[in-house]
Amino acid sequence: MKKIFTLACMTAFALGAMAQSNGFYHIQNTLTKRYMVLVDNQGSADTSGNVDMEACKTCMDLDQVSVHPGSVFYIENISGSAYNVKAQGASLAALSGNKLQVQITAGGDGYELWGSYSGVTVFIGDAEKKKQRSEEYETWSYIKEAGTENRYWKLHAIDNSTHYIGIEPDCEAAGAYWGTMKAGFAFKLHSSGMEAYYVDAVDNSSFSLKKWDKDVIPESMPVIIKCSSNNPAKNIIKPVTDSASEPSDNCLSGRFFDIDEPNHRNYKTYDASSMRTIGEEGGKLVFKKASSSDLTDGKYCVHNKCYLMDLPSSCADVLYEGTGTGIQSVMKSSKVADDAIYTLSGVRLQKGVTPRPGVYVQNGKKIVIK
Repeated sequence: MKKIFTLACMTAFALGAMAQSNGFYHIQNTLTKRYMVLVDNQGSADTSGNVDMEACKTCMDLDQVSVHPGSVFYIENISGSAYNVKAQGASLAALSGNKLQVQITAGGDGYELWGSYSGVTVFIGDAEKKKQRSEEYETWSYIKEAGTENRYWKLHAIDNSTHYIGIEPDCEAAGAYWGTMKAGFAFKLHSSGMEAYYVDAVDNSSFSLKKWDKDVIPESMPVIIKCSSNNPAKNIIKPVTDSASEPSDNCLSGRFFDIDEPNHRNYKTYDASSMRTIGEEGGKLVFKKASSSDLTDGKYCVHNKCYLMDLPSSCADVLYEGTGTGIQSVMKSSKVADDAIYTLSGVRLQKGVTPRPGVYVQNGKKIVIK
């Protein structure tokens, strides 16, 4: 197994002298200029000190980063020099099974991220892959052990200006732009002219759209956003730590991940017989069968987007906005979700392990194990 240590775990302690600065950040390598993006929640660590966390990719294109919720990390002080990093419904430190003890020191043009594991001290950096016959770095890469130059990182606070998270519209219909979002953080609508909706009922030919009239959209809530523009920079959402609850009648589903790589296969294959995605038909907002161009690799549900899933075969190919009341209970009984269980501090429990009695978080909601 390659020895790959993730910046995500390193940044779990990444503030050092900035101990007062809990908040949401973009994390950028000073050499390659690429930003960290969490694209999977699967990782592993063995007793020999090998850690595989290629779930942490890096991306140079700030336009791509700015519309990817996996680029938004909440950095939170635990105690002393210890920090946690949360993104996409996961605790990134838990990807190593909480085996890494990580520290940070100022150096170079940013921070050196390092930790000791199985008696070995490792500095963390971005892979220095370059394009063929060019000195330019590739747009996408991944986290690896650092050399002497690629181990410095900057933390950019999400400021709703240069560093923001915006909604990229999925379609234009009914005189407006529409996008969908399932974010691993609670958020507020920041740009003017934006409104939030969800689907509260569905039948064989129609769906009912309900406006979300509260200030905060809950963490992990699949939601439809009526945008003010086709430009994500004018459709900014503001990550917040406020708590809120998803409505029990929300029929939308979504996933944080759509990756299909060796050792990291975390996706939902799109099924045209039982799924519909938001779109336009005859100038109207609809849910309809997706085309291959609407999907990741032509076949997977796109990360952080929303769908109607588990529809019966009797459903029409195109669902129009209407009253939609007939099959809501069928959808809710089998709504797709990420079923991982986390402690209140964000530590992901291993699959197959029976939790001890206590309070945990699953699918964005608190559960009590007795």
